[in-house]
Amino acid sequence: MNKQVLRHDSICRICGSDKIQTVLKLKDTPLEDQFVTKEQLEIDQPVYPLELAICQNCGYLHLPHIVNPEVSYADYVYVSGVTVGLRNHYDEYAESIKNDFQIKENSLVVDLGSNDGSMLASFKKIGMKIQGVEPAAGIAKQANEAGLNTIHGFFTDATVGAITEKHGQADVVTANYMYANIDNVIEFTKNVTSLLSPDGIFVVQTGYHPEQFKIKMFDYIYHEHFSYFSVSVLQHLFDVCGLELIHVKKMLPKGGSIRVVAQLKGKKRIIDPNVKEILLEEEKLGIEKTETFKKLGNDLDDLKKALITNLKKLKSEGKKIIGFGASHSTTTLLYHFELFEFLEYLVDDNVLKQNKFSPGYHIPVYSTDKLYTDKPEYVVVLAWQHRESILKKHNKFIEQGGHWILPLPELVIK
Repeated sequence: MNKQVLRHDSICRICGSDKIQTVLKLKDTPLEDQFVTKEQLEIDQPVYPLELAICQNCGYLHLPHIVNPEVSYADYVYVSGVTVGLRNHYDEYAESIKNDFQIKENSLVVDLGSNDGSMLASFKKIGMKIQGVEPAAGIAKQANEAGLNTIHGFFTDATVGAITEKHGQADVVTANYMYANIDNVIEFTKNVTSLLSPDGIFVVQTGYHPEQFKIKMFDYIYHEHFSYFSVSVLQHLFDVCGLELIHVKKMLPKGGSIRVVAQLKGKKRIIDPNVKEILLEEEKLGIEKTETFKKLGNDLDDLKKALITNLKKLKSEGKKIIGFGASHSTTTLLYHFELFEFLEYLVDDNVLKQNKFSPGYHIPVYSTDKLYTDKPEYVVVLAWQHRESILKKHNKFIEQGGHWILPLPELVIK
C-alpha cells in the first residue's frame, strides 16, 4: 500500500503520548464518499483500516490510520446547500453568534471548510464581511461564482497571512462539521489563534460522540473524520493552542452535535457555567473507558446478526431488497454490517449520487422514483438517522405495499 496514501499514528496527535489503545475495530472500507461513474468502474478502490483509538493520557478519540486528506478530497462532492433544512439552520446560527456574542456589523467572519458558502451567505445577509476557505476546488469555484468570497486551499499559516493582509484579523472564525476532518489539529488551531482579533471568537460545531453512541451511531465513523471530540478534549486542545473554552451548547443535528466557543486566553468574556456541567456529565458517562466502547461493539454485533438473519430469510423467500441512502455513513454501514449481497441497488434523493455506483462494492444508485416504478418489497434505510423525513416523504411506498427495514438504533421492520 502506498505510504503517501495511508499512515499509522502510534502517538497522540494532541498530547504526544504513546499510550494509544484501539477501542473499536470496524470492517476495512474504501473512501466512503468516492461514488464512481460507469466509466470509472475499472478504477481500483482499495480498502483501508477503519478503527477508533483513544489516548489513555488525554482522552483523545481518533482514527489511528490516516488516509491523506488530499486523496479523500480529490473528488469531494458533498454540497451543504443540498442538505435538508441546512440553509435555515445557518441563518439561525449566524444570528445567534451575532446576538449572543455582541458581534458588530461589518465585522470579518472567516468560515473554514466553507463548502458552497451556505454559512457565508447567512453572515453576509446580516451585514458581515465574509471570507471562506475551502480545499475542494470545484466547490470553492461554485461559491466564488455565487459571490461568496472563497480561497481555494487548506487553512495554513500562509492562508492566515493572505487573509490578514487583505482584511485584517477576524472577529469570528467558524468551523462547521469540518474540525473532525483536520489532520494536524494542533497546527490548524494555532493558525486560528493567529487569525483572531483580540476579542474574536472561534466557533466549532461538530459531531458529539457521547450522544451519538447512545443511539449506536457508529456509521459517523469514516476516514474523513480523523477526530471524535468530547468537551474535555476540546478544552485541553484549545488550552494548548492559546485559547480558552467559554461556551458549550448541545445540538440535535447528525444524531448529536455540540457547538463550542473559544476566545484568546484571558480575554473579556466570562466562562459559561454550562462548560463545567457538561464536563461533569462526560465524566459520569465514562466516555474514556474502554468498557464503554466494548459494550458498543457487542451491541453492534448483535444488531448485525439479527439484521442478516432477517435479510437471509427474505432473500430465500424471493423478496426484492434495496437500500435507501448513498453517503459516507452508508458506506461504513454497508461494509461493517456486510450487506452487499442482499441489496440489488440503492436509491437517494441527492442528484449528485444518482446514476453512480457505491464505493468499492459498486452498487448502482438511482433516484427515489425507482421505489414507485420498480416496487421492491423491502427497503433497508441505510440513512437511518434521517428516517423520520424519509418515511414521511415516501409514505406512498408503504401504501403500495412496501416495507421499511430500520437497522439502527434497534432493528425494526415495518
